[in-house]
Order: sequence, then C-alpha cells, then structure tokens
Amino acid sequence: MDELEASFRDAMARVPAPVTVITTSADGQPTGTTVSAFASLSIDPPMVVFALDNRGGMIDRLRASGRAGVNILAGHQADAAIKFASRHTPDRFADLDWTLDHDLPRLTEAAAWLRCEELEFLPGGDHTVVVATVVSAETDGDSSLAYHLREFKDVRPQR
Repeated sequence: MDELEASFRDAMARVPAPVTVITTSADGQPTGTTVSAFASLSIDPPMVVFALDNRGGMIDRLRASGRAGVNILAGHQADAAIKFASRHTPDRFADLDWTLDHDLPRLTEAAAWLRCEELEFLPGGDHTVVVATVVSAETDGDSSLAYHLREFKDVRPQR
C-alpha cells in the first residue's frame, strides 16, 4: 500500500458510515454483502446510491436480478455485518433470522428495509456505483449500526 492510499484510508476512517447489507436472489439462492458506502440520493423519486467492490460477485448477481434489498443494520447487528463482509463464509444467511420480501432476502431485525428496483451501474474506480430506485421503505426501531475509526458503533438518539 502506498503512502497516499494509507493516508486516504485513515482520512476516510474518520467519516462515520452507515452499515448496510445489500441482498438479492440469484438462481433462487439468497445472497448478500456488507456495504458502508451507502447514502440517500433523491426523495422524488426515492433513490439510494451504494458502491460495491469490483472483486466480488455481487455486482453480477445484482445485474442478473435487477433488484436489491437494503438492510440498514440495527446497532446490535455487528456480527451480521462481519459475516456478510467475509469472502470465506459459504452460507452468510446461516444462523440469522431472515425472510423473503418480494423474493429479496430481508434480515429480520434490521433498523430499516428498502426494496429497490431499476438498478443503474456506473464505474467508480475499484468499485461499481449502483443507483437504485426505492419502491418500498420500512423502519423498525431507533438504533442503527455505524462504522467509525474501524469500529462498529451502536448509534441511538440522545434523550
């Protein structure tokens, strides 16, 4: 790793990021990956944007399905985030509570759920940027998982 890459990584570690698990079904099988490069893009129409590492297979699976589920993780779901980030876990859904929502894998205890259609794929360096139209949104609770300074944090409202 060169000096610029190392200092860039350190700088980005200081930006708190949401933690999501992007899911889809490929050939009838649930699949998913952890993504922290995620943000809202538009209210009208409702759209989100997220980035996927080009080294993984999730881009091809999303292209094939044309749909995505966005599980915005709750503060207690760091284990799920780690599981879906691992390239060496054969069944990332094992031992997790999940269901199918319009044929998209949905993690049961996520803080929020977005069902997305009309995916657009754009080049973004060593990642692919996905712009997705949201067709359904639901929330459950006020605790969200964030990633900051290379640690997971349970983020809750100050009361």
